[in-house]
Amino acid sequence: MLKDELLDLISEFEKETWKYPESDELFNDMDYIYKIQRNIKKNEDIDLKQMYIKISSLIGMMRFKYGYEGMIVQSNPDLVNLKNVIDSITINSDDIVNQYNYVSTLYSNSVSKIKNLDFIVNKHNNEHGNEGLYLAIESLKSLITNKDYRNILNSKQIGEVIIDCIKLNEGISNIKFLENKYRDIISMIWNKSLSNGVENKDKFNILFSNISGGVFTNQLQNLLNRSEQNSCSLISDDFMEIYGSETSRIGLIYPNNSQILMASAYDLGSNVFGNGSVNAEKGTSLATPEVLFRIGKERVKSKEQTENTSSCYNEVLVDAKPCGVLILGIGENDLNINYNEALLYSQKNGLPLYQIDVMDYKDKLSVADKRYIAFHSLMSYFGLDSSIFNGNDATIGTNISKLVEEKYEEITNLFLTLKSNGNLSKENMCQALSNIMDMSVINEQSRTK
Repeated sequence: MLKDELLDLISEFEKETWKYPESDELFNDMDYIYKIQRNIKKNEDIDLKQMYIKISSLIGMMRFKYGYEGMIVQSNPDLVNLKNVIDSITINSDDIVNQYNYVSTLYSNSVSKIKNLDFIVNKHNNEHGNEGLYLAIESLKSLITNKDYRNILNSKQIGEVIIDCIKLNEGISNIKFLENKYRDIISMIWNKSLSNGVENKDKFNILFSNISGGVFTNQLQNLLNRSEQNSCSLISDDFMEIYGSETSRIGLIYPNNSQILMASAYDLGSNVFGNGSVNAEKGTSLATPEVLFRIGKERVKSKEQTENTSSCYNEVLVDAKPCGVLILGIGENDLNINYNEALLYSQKNGLPLYQIDVMDYKDKLSVADKRYIAFHSLMSYFGLDSSIFNGNDATIGTNISKLVEEKYEEITNLFLTLKSNGNLSKENMCQALSNIMDMSVINEQSRTK
């Protein structure tokens, strides 16, 4: 070891202390470090190896007293005994090397047992424009508090996560740096957390990209061919909020090994066929599924929305190819105006077609569910497709929307009766509708050929 390397060690630590909270104790202890620094410069016969051990111990102890490790010790009530030991040690002690080694061992043993990070209060909660930062801090916390996530980490990584969480919370660390640092761990978590389908309807977590506009089959094919970015909602057996209109609940599933480009508990305003996000500050790649679900459920609760409403969805941008087609409906099957197209598409591309009946997961239908039923029932009855909402057929689309609002309760009752009797089909539902609907309400020229 060269003397310059030893002096560089001190200089780099000095820069680090600029980010520590100021105190007289810190200044006094730094004066002692500077005194040693001056002696090193003057003394040509110094034992550099022994001096390196001493300086490293001094720096380590300073971190326990004033640095990020110290923040953990000072703020965690479970570490009060360790705090007392650290407070009792003076930097200019002749036995500083042994004392540091003792404290370091105690610290490592104590930190490895930390399972609750409530002592780290997120400073960015509800700050508009910093939603991604809040999500990243909470996700770092979840690496410690979630048993499955924690099992991925070794004891050294556990300590690093807690320190990085504190530094990010205090505005000391750069979020982009931490996104890169934890990329492999976060990818592993998503890989272990996600399902590639819904074979087990009692427990699933999937990335679902809803088709919410344009020509249905064209949009499906565009998503299949897209290689750079696709926009999804992370949904599960107990959280099914999705983006898009109330009447569209068919889309693609993406696999558990998808590359997560960015995630948010909010809408990122992304372009499915573009790159990036309009609201990039709302998202981060340093996000865990558990936290996305937790924030989403908190949003639903705060809005007093106890049913699936499609207003509290998350958005996850992925770089991947789809692995399945999903209908997130009410068990309507061919009554859905896009059902046959979705079935043919899945068969043509070798993708499994899954169906989830949201009524298997909640006690009652929401208004959005009832409008969904009414929309597809009326569209099937009048022989219409989604093109009526574009161009010259826009007036017909408006008439359908009015009928949905006027008749959704009545139509839903017909639907539920057929469903409960095991007789629900497009043919039977249209027959039931003929008793309450007048075909002349919709221009006959709009009927599909």
